[in-house]
Amino acid sequence: MKFSEQILEKNSNFIKSYTSSSIAILDKEYNYNIIVPPKNPIIKCNKNSTTITKEFIMNNIIDNVNFVIIGLNNTGCIDKTPIISELNDANIGVEIMSISAACSCHNILLSEQRIFLSFILFN
Repeated sequence: MKFSEQILEKNSNFIKSYTSSSIAILDKEYNYNIIVPPKNPIIKCNKNSTTITKEFIMNNIIDNVNFVIIGLNNTGCIDKTPIISELNDANIGVEIMSISAACSCHNILLSEQRIFLSFILFN
């Protein structure tokens, strides 16, 4: 699916399109798991949907993040409770959703200039 581009800062990590196995951010396509902050460089994520843990997420939280998006191809393959509890205890909101919903939410939060982090896990 393709998104229509909004007027955002040139260094914003706007998601232009996605498939079930790749995502295009700015002018680069990624076909592996990534962590996407609003503006800073994209980070390759060495975890997948079955190995991601609350500790891994907390270790990758950047300063002032108040919301985390976790986008998965299969949202039923992850134990959500420990992740949600840990982030809520740290006063960080979290949503675990399909990749398509995660991409849409990422762009909405980006347009609202929120401080968040998106984990996009294809496998």
